[in-house]
Amino acid sequence: MQNDRGIDLTDINWAQAGADAPGRGEKVELNLPEGIDPERIKDKSLSQLLAGSETDCAIVARPPTCFLVNRLDIVRLFPEYIKMEEAYFKETGAWPIVYIVAMKRSIYDEHPWVARNLYNVLLESKDQGVSRLLDPAISRYPLPWVATYANHMRKFMNGDPFPYDIEENRKTWKQMALYSYRQDIAHRQFTPEVIFPPTVSTKVIT
Repeated sequence: MQNDRGIDLTDINWAQAGADAPGRGEKVELNLPEGIDPERIKDKSLSQLLAGSETDCAIVARPPTCFLVNRLDIVRLFPEYIKMEEAYFKETGAWPIVYIVAMKRSIYDEHPWVARNLYNVLLESKDQGVSRLLDPAISRYPLPWVATYANHMRKFMNGDPFPYDIEENRKTWKQMALYSYRQDIAHRQFTPEVIFPPTVSTKVIT
C-alpha cells in the first residue's frame, strides 16, 4: 500500500483484534514505527467490527465470517485481485513468501550439515506435493480443473510455483528486505546471504 498506492501507513488508524474470535492478542511485543499505535480491541473480532461498520477494512489471512456469509456490504478491497497479483509478478518477478523455516544458530554452529539436509528434505517434500497437484489421473483434491490450473501456474511462474533457495527468490527477498526495513520490522536492510547459511546454497554433485 505504501509503495504501490502511495498511502502513508501513519495516516491509517490501526486496530488489532482476532479475525473471528475476540480476545486474540499479539504473542510478542511489537516494535512499531513512530506514528503507528494500533488500538488493541479485546471484546470484538475484526469480523464483528466490519459487520457493524466500526472499521473500514481488515487485513486478515483468511476471509472473515462476515465475508463468507455473502453480505453485500462486505467485499474485497481489490475484486480483481488475481489479475492484479499476476500483473505484479510479471512486473517485479517477486511473489510473497508464505512460510520461513528457521534454525537456532547454536544448532547450525555445532552441526552445519543439518541446514543442507533439512533443505533437501523440504525440497523433496515440495516436489512430491507439486507432483500430486499436477496429476490429473488421481485426484487428491475433490475440485474440478485443479491440475489444469496448477499447470497454468507452473508455466506462468517460470516452471516452479514454489521456488526454494536464494537465487530463485532473490527478487522476492529484495522486496521483503526493503519493506521490512521501511516499516521498522527489521532494524536494517539485509541481503539473503545474511540470513541463509552458506551450506544451503552449496551445489552437491553426485
